[in-house]
Amino acid sequence: MNHLRPLTVLSGALALSACASAPEGSYPSLAIRDAEYATGQVPLPTGDCADGAAPVGPRAEGQMQPAGPATPPPPPRSLSADLAERVMQLAEMARAANAEFEAAVPATRAAVRSRGGVGSKAWGRAEVAYADLRSIRSRTAIPLADLNVLVATREVAGEPVKEIVAARDAVARLIVQQDAVLSELAPR
Repeated sequence: MNHLRPLTVLSGALALSACASAPEGSYPSLAIRDAEYATGQVPLPTGDCADGAAPVGPRAEGQMQPAGPATPPPPPRSLSADLAERVMQLAEMARAANAEFEAAVPATRAAVRSRGGVGSKAWGRAEVAYADLRSIRSRTAIPLADLNVLVATREVAGEPVKEIVAARDAVARLIVQQDAVLSELAPR
């Protein structure tokens, strides 16, 4: 098998040397062709550069005129009354769920601290209290999901979203706080 290796290298070198020994005149010129000027692929040179270019068609003449005064952008639109009401309802739902979450934290914390061995009544109470707290957290996350949908659909439609984003970000901060508490109380 090793005796084939020098033969392979030698045949590759011979093939490459054959490619390198082509006569000078056999390659096409890379100069711009008249057809490229005619089709507009290459602009027709002007001034000192035009001495070797082929003339194609009439020359454009005239002067550039400055653009007129720019029209100011339209004033930012605001949310419709119905949509603003919906955003406020979603934010209030999240705040109410957060208040319920905060009210349940002390009892859950006490149940988790007194958790006994796996299968004991104290362990069961701690697990149920923790599951209830997670359930309340999910009731806070539902308005967040609805606000995310509102932001996405309004942005795609080019409508204003500033107020919706502010409400969404406030609810997202509540979720982050709740997740920190759940992480602290998580069973180990």
